[in-house]
Amino acid sequence: MNKALWTKKLLVVPAVAALTIGGFSLSGAAANAAPADLTVTSATVAGRVLTVTGTGTVGDSIELLTSTGDFAVNRNDSGGIDDTGHYSITYTIPGTATGTTNYTVEQVTGGLGLDGSVPVTATVAPAYTFGVTTPENGSTVDSRTVTFTGTGTPGQPVNVLAADGTRAAPQAIPDADGNWTTTGTFAADAATTQNLTVNELNVGADPVALTITLPAATPASQFTLTSPVSGSTVASRTVTFTGTGTPGDLVNVLAADGTRAAPQTQVAADGTWSVVGTFSSTAATTQNLSVNQFGGAQGQGNVDFTIILPAAAVTPVTPPTTPTPPTTGTGTGSGTGTPATGGASTGSTVTDPATPSLPVVSG
Repeated sequence: MNKALWTKKLLVVPAVAALTIGGFSLSGAAANAAPADLTVTSATVAGRVLTVTGTGTVGDSIELLTSTGDFAVNRNDSGGIDDTGHYSITYTIPGTATGTTNYTVEQVTGGLGLDGSVPVTATVAPAYTFGVTTPENGSTVDSRTVTFTGTGTPGQPVNVLAADGTRAAPQAIPDADGNWTTTGTFAADAATTQNLTVNELNVGADPVALTITLPAATPASQFTLTSPVSGSTVASRTVTFTGTGTPGDLVNVLAADGTRAAPQTQVAADGTWSVVGTFSSTAATTQNLSVNQFGGAQGQGNVDFTIILPAAAVTPVTPPTTPTPPTTGTGTGSGTGTPATGGASTGSTVTDPATPSLPVVSG
């Protein structure tokens, strides 16, 4: 019944009404005669359940009306006002709409007179569904570092728990839109099958069971670079690289540009490997390298490292020899000789005895 209909009828009753029924005279106070003792001390909404508490006149009834004047909770279902003058009304807000809705708490006398009213505002928050978005239940992830995402109630903590109850990832807090995310890393010795539980505190949502399969872990000692040590200075531009790995797997030593810094090698039966590479004289002294292993399911691995090469040796060049030019000497010469023999005199020809004489022809 619409409360407005009978309220309007009550309003036409005089301040003091006297009715004679079967010879008896009944009188009642006018509606809204003593509203001062009607209070609302709290009005809360949990989910879609509105709870209103307050105080009123002992013996009066209490009811809750919607914004349209209809009964949300009528006086017969409200529980009334107890002997201490307190009341409590609960009402499940229908539908799925969210936001603010106005209600009115009314106190009604035994004669159905209105004895005060107080407005109440109730806000229904959006409904958030708790769940896990990724990874999917039963899926295989590609890394032992796993990012978990999902939805929940803003501000309410979310836990990702391992089978033993310990955290598999840090606690997450859903944002204002109800989205949450957290990332956890599983140890190398953790089982590949992980049975997890994801729950949301303080809300009462059912926990989510989540099973994922991790990739097999490569033991820390399965693939290593033993020498040279990263950051070290090597003694030569011919470098020997050594390490450990999975027998039969292939090992590559690569330069920063992805080219080979040494020939490909294979891990020996005893789990060790070794290869020698020579760097050119024009190669930079600082070399950022990586070494990786390819093979079986557990034969993967990669190590990044840096070495410092010695400066390239420089062959000395001998400059060409420049010939020394001749020099001009100075000085004075002197000497003595033996006069010519054979009757020669000044101005005559001296014949070398070793030179035959030619006959003189006259005429």
